[in-house]
Amino acid sequence: MNYRIANYLTKEELEHCTELLARNGLRYEEKVSDTIAIYDQDKIIATGSIYENVIKMIAVDENYQGQNITAIILNHYINYFSNKRVYKYFIYTKPESVKYFTEYNFSLVSMTDTIALLENNFETIDEFLQKQKQIHRINDEDTACIVMNCNPVTNGHLYLIEKCAKENHKTIIFLVEEDKSVFPYSIRYELLTKATSHLSNVQILPSSIYIISSATFPTYFLKELNQASLEYMKLDIQIFKDHFMKIFHIAKRYIGSEPLDPTTSAYNQTMRDILKDQLVVIDRKMFDSHIISASRVRKLAQELKFDELKPYVPEVTYQLLTSEVGRALFL
Repeated sequence: MNYRIANYLTKEELEHCTELLARNGLRYEEKVSDTIAIYDQDKIIATGSIYENVIKMIAVDENYQGQNITAIILNHYINYFSNKRVYKYFIYTKPESVKYFTEYNFSLVSMTDTIALLENNFETIDEFLQKQKQIHRINDEDTACIVMNCNPVTNGHLYLIEKCAKENHKTIIFLVEEDKSVFPYSIRYELLTKATSHLSNVQILPSSIYIISSATFPTYFLKELNQASLEYMKLDIQIFKDHFMKIFHIAKRYIGSEPLDPTTSAYNQTMRDILKDQLVVIDRKMFDSHIISASRVRKLAQELKFDELKPYVPEVTYQLLTSEVGRALFL
C-alpha cells in the first residue's frame, strides 16, 4: 500500500475523493489547503484534507475500516502542523466518531446532531477562556454580551451597545478577531474602543478562534446560505453556549434584528432556537428610512459619498474613512 499527497488534485483524483466522501455521507468542500489520498494499488481507500489549521473530510473505504488507516491521515497532518509550527489545530468529524479521535489526544469542543468539532489538547478552549478571564480581570457577576464584527463601527453598532449597557450592569463585547474583513482587527478594535469610551460598563475582548472563525464557522465570511453553513451556525452558537456563557457568566446575548441579509437572518434564527430566552433582539437603528448597516457604509465610502455616510457612523469612523488610510483599504 502506498499513498500520495496532492495539493492540487487532478480531475480524476477529485472525483475519487468526492465519491468516497459521498459514500461516507460527506461532501468535498472547496475551502481546502491540502488533501491526502491513500491508494491501495489504483483504488482510493481513504482521503483527508485540511483548511488552514482544521483537519476535515476524513473518509475510509468500508472494506478497509478497522485497519487504522485514519491514523495515517492524522499522523500526516499532525506532522505537517508540527513542521509549520502550528500548535493549535482542530478536526471535524461525525458525532459517532468522537470517541475514536479522543484516543488520539483530541478533546471535544462542541457538536450538533450532524457534526462535531474537536481540538488537540494544547490549551483547550476552557483553559484558554479561563486565562482570558484572568487577563482581563473579569469577575463572576452575571453579564450581558454582544458578538460583533464592526466592519466598520457604525451608529447602528453603537445603538445596540448603548442599549445593552443601559439595561445591564456589565457588557462584554466579543469583537470578531478573524482578519477576513475589509477593516483589519487592529483598526476595528481601535474604532470600537474609541466609540465606546463613554460607556464605563463595557469591556471589549477578542472573540478568539472559537467564535466566527475559520475553525468554528468557515463559511461566515463567504456569506453563503446552504446546509453546510447552517450546520456551522449551529456549531458556532453551541460553542458559545457550552463554553463562553458558562465561563464568563453570560446571562443574555444581544443582537440586532436582520431584515436584509439572509445569512445573518438565518444565524439570528439559529440563535433563537439554541439560546431561547437568553437572546435579546433589538430592532435595528434607522436613518432617513434606511437601516444603518456596515455594508451600506462601505458602499458609500467606496463611492466617496462621505457627506451621505456621515450620519451613519461615529466621528472616529468618519475620520478614518475620510483619511488616506481609510481610502487605501478600498483599493
